Amino acid sequence: MLYALGVLIFALGLLVSIALHEVGHMVPAKKFGVKVTQYMVGFGPTIWSRKRGDTEYGVKAIPLGGYIRMIGMVPPRADGSRSRWPRRMASAVEDFRRLSRAEVQPGDEPREFYRLTPGKKIIVMLGGPTMNLLIYLILTVALLSALGKPHNDPTTTVGTVTKCVVAANSVDASKNICPRTAPLAPAYNRLQPGDKILSVDGTQIKSWDQLVSIIEPSANRTLHVTVLRNGVQQSVQLTPVENVKYASTTGTKTKVAGYLGVSPTNHHYYQPLGISAIPGEIGSQLNKGVQALGSYPQKIGSLWDTVFHGKPRDVNGAIGVVGIGRLGGDLAQSNQLDLQDKVFSLVGLLASVNLLLFFFNLLPLLPLDGGHVAGAIVEAVKRGRARLRPRVAAGEPGLDPPARPQIFVDTAQMLPVMYAVASVLIVLTLLTLYADIVKPVSLGG
Repeated sequence: MLYALGVLIFALGLLVSIALHEVGHMVPAKKFGVKVTQYMVGFGPTIWSRKRGDTEYGVKAIPLGGYIRMIGMVPPRADGSRSRWPRRMASAVEDFRRLSRAEVQPGDEPREFYRLTPGKKIIVMLGGPTMNLLIYLILTVALLSALGKPHNDPTTTVGTVTKCVVAANSVDASKNICPRTAPLAPAYNRLQPGDKILSVDGTQIKSWDQLVSIIEPSANRTLHVTVLRNGVQQSVQLTPVENVKYASTTGTKTKVAGYLGVSPTNHHYYQPLGISAIPGEIGSQLNKGVQALGSYPQKIGSLWDTVFHGKPRDVNGAIGVVGIGRLGGDLAQSNQLDLQDKVFSLVGLLASVNLLLFFFNLLPLLPLDGGHVAGAIVEAVKRGRARLRPRVAAGEPGLDPPARPQIFVDTAQMLPVMYAVASVLIVLTLLTLYADIVKPVSLGG
């Protein structure tokens, strides 16, 4: 029941995000006078629709996206122009042009999208990604100010006791394996989970970092440790051994230091952020989003190995809508998370998806929004260069120079590029869909 609820909450949140993305395109388009004939959430067969004015509003069967249809996305073919593509591809381009312009009725010419100025085209095409960014910002600000940022501060209470001594950067440590030849850890069978460290050699222990600072330089020296176990104080003699440890909890550098084989119990809590601290946190998340997009090709390689070579699924690799929906279900039904954790994780997951949609749609590739923005920028540059060229009046002196012909970028000529990008996106969608169904990413890794 909770699993289905988690999937439903995420699915509804994603549908709302898609719907608002398309609103971000539609509102400025209509504001600038473009005729919008369709506003649809989803793809495939239409489940419900209603027409108001020029626009048909509806919901389709496959909730994996959405679109608005604006008339005149591509200009008519210029008289005497020749395509640079081979004959078959040139024919396909013209077929695409005719299909795209089929909705342009007599009298609709001033309402065609291609007639907008480059600046207005950019505003229309950036409206969708901007809406995703706004959704991310609203969810994130609400989450950080109301619920807060999660903290896991180590306490002086023992959480786990390791059985043996292995180097932190070894394969055995990564697999949590104790080789037969490995010596027992000094704390094994001496300390227990739940023991609270009170003092070491008479020095009162107030934090786990303080305990570590005493243990690391004390290799091969016996320490007198006082612990509180089941309400009773006990003294234990422990001798740290030298071992390879990570220099920090997040780094990869190692060092040789004293080692007991214990880890702390963490105090998990949420602390709301002040208004002044939220921009810094958002900036950090934006930077992580850019890094995640930049590492996407590497994640596709990992996904390929999972699908075709049977390798384990990378928990930090590429994941699709189905996989994210399943994660939402796992979060909702998890017994290891309390209500705060579930709310934070589900809302944060939806916010992250909107952030990635924002960055992804800005890629300068057709048919993505960024591809249309790039076309508008090229058009603006061409118009600017044309203004710099002097106009010479034809005929007798004193006549006004002839009007410059309007310059448009013919996006229909980019049809082969659109086909190539769309084909890649379809393949990636199918790969992630297969992996999300057969080898899904789970909370346990």
